[in-house]
Amino acid sequence: MDTNINKEPETQVLLAVYEEICKSYHAIDDFRTKLLGLLPASSLVGLFLINATDMIEISRMPKDLIGFAAVFAAMLTLAFFGYEIRGIRRSHQLINEGLHLEQQLGIKHGQFHICVGQQCADEHDSYAMPKIFNSKLTACLIYSVVFSAWLLIALRLGMNVQMYTCAISATIVGLILAASVFMSVKKFYAA
Repeated sequence: MDTNINKEPETQVLLAVYEEICKSYHAIDDFRTKLLGLLPASSLVGLFLINATDMIEISRMPKDLIGFAAVFAAMLTLAFFGYEIRGIRRSHQLINEGLHLEQQLGIKHGQFHICVGQQCADEHDSYAMPKIFNSKLTACLIYSVVFSAWLLIALRLGMNVQMYTCAISATIVGLILAASVFMSVKKFYAA
């Protein structure tokens, strides 16, 4: 009977820690989702607000100013991307801790339950799309596309580089950025 009395406070402590991990995980996930949705939307709104009349005015602006604004936006996108990577890493750590606590508490399929290896039913599913398109890949693509768009604007409007060259350069840099970051975060659990 003494063992049950001793286990109850330990279970209460584990549940309290589990609750805090859940709150932290959801807060990070919520912020990442908002940022991931806001960044491309705000970039598109900024680009679409420039109508034909404004484009004429922009073409009269000094190229240095246009180039600086586009490079600033591209660097800000990279800074947000770094914060996204930090969020992925923190989410991964919280998932590990949450899963460990679920195991200690005897929770079989809690919110941190992650399919590992052969234990996951969808591993045998022939439909591979969910395995390929996860939150890590999506984040890498979105941030890289927004960065590439700002790089294209910097090259075209700021440095007056030919459109074809701008498009190829921005696409190559964006793809390299997306691939390299995805390769570094793919080992983490999808968050």
